[in-house]
Amino acid sequence: MKAFVLKKIAEFLKTHKFVKRAFRVDENIIFMQFDEDKVYFDLTKGSGDIYINIDYPLVRKFKAPFDIMLERKFTKSKVFDVGAFERILEIDVMCFNKFKEEKVTIRFEFTGRYTNAIILDENRVVLEALRHIGENLSSRIVKPGIKLEELPSIEIKEKEFEIKDLVKYTQEVFNKKYQTRLNQKKASILSKIDKKIKEIKNKLDKLENKEKLLEKSLLYKKYADVAMANLYQITPYMKELKTFDFEGNKITIPVPKLKNINEIGNYYYKLSKKAKRKAENLDIEKKFLENQLKFLKNYKRLVENAKNISELKTYEPPKKDKKEDENIAKFYYDDYLILVGKNEKGNVKLLKEANSNDLWLHIKNLPGAHVIVKNNKLSLSDDIIKKAAKLAIAFSGKEEGEVDYTKRKFVKIKEGAKVEYGKYGTVKVKI
Repeated sequence: MKAFVLKKIAEFLKTHKFVKRAFRVDENIIFMQFDEDKVYFDLTKGSGDIYINIDYPLVRKFKAPFDIMLERKFTKSKVFDVGAFERILEIDVMCFNKFKEEKVTIRFEFTGRYTNAIILDENRVVLEALRHIGENLSSRIVKPGIKLEELPSIEIKEKEFEIKDLVKYTQEVFNKKYQTRLNQKKASILSKIDKKIKEIKNKLDKLENKEKLLEKSLLYKKYADVAMANLYQITPYMKELKTFDFEGNKITIPVPKLKNINEIGNYYYKLSKKAKRKAENLDIEKKFLENQLKFLKNYKRLVENAKNISELKTYEPPKKDKKEDENIAKFYYDDYLILVGKNEKGNVKLLKEANSNDLWLHIKNLPGAHVIVKNNKLSLSDDIIKKAAKLAIAFSGKEEGEVDYTKRKFVKIKEGAKVEYGKYGTVKVKI
């Protein structure tokens, strides 16, 4: 954040009378509405800035002590004074609580890795801060109940330039930074997805041939039968048994290292059964891996089409949980958990385990993923329904389409993941 730009923003804010609203919209971004102007304070460490009248979606509702204090003290408050020095901006307001006026200050410090937002009372005592700083991090403590020490003065050397339109300038800065962050975050998520795609492809490539596995099973059985009939020929430390099979053909049987050579038959019978079982389950394993690959490719397309960071945060893969079901994907939006079936097994499990008031969604009149929004409330907003519907479209392999939705209690399972449903609504979405 350039110091001279900060001063210009302070002069701009000084012309306003009220703060209508104040709350956090993202991890590091605070929104404050001054009269009719929307101002966003970006407190990303090392990359802080201020943007005026941009469009920034609410990522989720923040409920930390700082957020409660911010809304309580600054929403519907009167601007008292605004000042800027070096890379610090202070906004003094008069707030009205319990029939009394109270002067409070929000201090934005754009100071590299210690960038922060601090709420102070009229005696400069910290009420709350976006980032608490303890003794182990700095000699300057930033914690509630402690008087804030002033930062040592520094000489700022920077080239100043003419800014004809301050609002437009901040918007251009935002667009440039936002696009960079969007691309970086998108690349990070896509890298993780590509890694998983590569792993699945490697597993598919390494799958053994079904016919060869069955041949191997028969061979091991033959080894077992012939070896048991010729036990008397096997001597200690023998590496292979050369003899004839039951058809009179020459056969060479590798002799494994066993404590009791009489177990050679069981050894090869077990290998025979294992190869046969693997052959029988090969189609199931292949189908599972192909479904996983299909899911990941749809997932990748969803991320590639994301238009903003808020969307990407919804699509970001959650940290792996030991109890995580490999047939079900989890997504989080605001305070809601959205579950998506990756395959038929996942779809069936979702249908069986969903609560009656959970929201169920599915692409209209086409095969696809079942989606469940966990819900203990009476109704859901259109926004969350559209978010979930977008997942239903994406993981059904489509770019756009209609999605039906209803409460789980109105969905009747016919067979497997095939259902009938009533009392539903329909929403059209595009990924």
